[in-house]
Amino acid sequence: MSTISYAVQQSILQSVEGPLQIQGRRLVQSLADRISTPHAAIGYGAFLLFAFVLLACFMIWQSYSSALRTGEAKAESSAQIVAAHLEWMMEASDQALRRIDSALGPEPIRSTWTTIWDIRSAVGDLPEGFQYSVYDEAGRLRLSSVPEAIGIDVSDRDYFRKLKAGETVMISPQLDERLSGEKVFVVARRISRNQQFHGAASIAIPTAAMDEFWSKFGLGPLSTVTVIRTDGLMVARHPQLTHAVDFSTSPLFTRFLPSSSSGVYHAKASVADGIPRIVGYQKIDGWPIIATVGVERHEALAGFRANLIGGLTVGLPTALAMAIGTLWIASLLHKDADRRGQLEIAVERNSFLLREIHHRVKNNLQAVASLIRLQPIPADLKADISRRIESMVAVHEQIYGSDQFDRIDLVPYVRRLVSDIAKGFPEDVEVEFDLAPLSVERERGVAFGLLVSEVVTNAFKYAFKGRKGRLIISLKRDGEQGQLVIHDDGAGFAPEEVKQGMGTKLIAGFAMQVGGTLAVDASDGTKVTVTFPLTCPQQKFAMR
Repeated sequence: MSTISYAVQQSILQSVEGPLQIQGRRLVQSLADRISTPHAAIGYGAFLLFAFVLLACFMIWQSYSSALRTGEAKAESSAQIVAAHLEWMMEASDQALRRIDSALGPEPIRSTWTTIWDIRSAVGDLPEGFQYSVYDEAGRLRLSSVPEAIGIDVSDRDYFRKLKAGETVMISPQLDERLSGEKVFVVARRISRNQQFHGAASIAIPTAAMDEFWSKFGLGPLSTVTVIRTDGLMVARHPQLTHAVDFSTSPLFTRFLPSSSSGVYHAKASVADGIPRIVGYQKIDGWPIIATVGVERHEALAGFRANLIGGLTVGLPTALAMAIGTLWIASLLHKDADRRGQLEIAVERNSFLLREIHHRVKNNLQAVASLIRLQPIPADLKADISRRIESMVAVHEQIYGSDQFDRIDLVPYVRRLVSDIAKGFPEDVEVEFDLAPLSVERERGVAFGLLVSEVVTNAFKYAFKGRKGRLIISLKRDGEQGQLVIHDDGAGFAPEEVKQGMGTKLIAGFAMQVGGTLAVDASDGTKVTVTFPLTCPQQKFAMR
């Protein structure tokens, strides 16, 4: 735009202000669309990346939740299995203690061979590691599956004092076995004769029995199996602790057991070692103990972490590739938008220059027409030449007025030509138009206009001769061809009587230039029909 002179700009703006404004708005809109394309690509890529990340987060959360649910189910089911085994263990121990009570008889408890034999027969085969003991009313050990322990005094044990005070059955917290120091818990039963305390029978169960449960469940090294009394004192645990821990302040006793005898919960920190676990618990029917299994959270989430690492190994490079690809595509689109913008500016500039050229050609033709009118030649000849020049002027006006440089819209073009010719004659002629929207190449537009001008001028000159008349101009489409019909209601003529003058030759020549065929019918007025192709191969048309 900067290369066009100021005078040229003013001339064009004055003559084609409307079309130029339209084209300017189109150009601005097109440039805005092009410039926004890279941003749209970035936005769309960002949306896809966000959706990808959101989906990944959702899948991670689903996998995390599934791992926790699996850990909860494992902890709860394991606790139920432990509770079932403990219930069987307690019932078996109680039955053995009852048989010991029956085998003792009414005499004071003493260590005799007969009594020892009866006790062994009553107890039967205890599981490996289980030890039975019988104490007299003073708490001294009289009978035992470990003979070297005879004589040990347990009168200071809490479970013995409660049995002596009237309790029927007691389960001790974790204890140190006095002879070997092994960690055990004791199931003890009161022995009464004549409603008087006669002594106590007990079975000591090593806390290592919890190891068997732990190994069968396939729990991790930081997971636990624990048996707890209903007062909160620990009975047994894997892994073993040096002393019995009081769990009465843990969430199990403060929140969960009061509302349900079984279930699962998440412990932020274990009372025993401070490690967070998923804890399943089950109270054992008929016995004052609870079985719990704690699955360490990191162990429960081990599968989730493995899947997460695998997913991130694939997902992060994919997300990075998407981001890089989006930026790369946006960069390409930005460059393409720049090139398109430059091309559109160049096209608009060329269109601008073409409009200027056609405008100047029109002005030059009008200047030629003005010069011809000043020449001392016959008026009829001046008028004919001027009309032909005006036909050419109309083509160029049609071109720069519509911004269509390759084809000519025939409807407004024909209307203008006929109207301008009618104004130049005094005859009262009714002009009718029946024009279908057709167009031809620019190269044929001038010849088509000159053809219409010659035929219509001849009609006004010779068909009416001072009388009122009717002129019909028809333009129709027939497949890939167009048909122009100019029909007047004059007296017609005999073709053999008509001289082949300049006008007749021009009409035939213009018909050839549009690539059409000419037919003249003078039987009912004069009817000139030109059939022409709507699209012709690129060629030069010349006067012949």
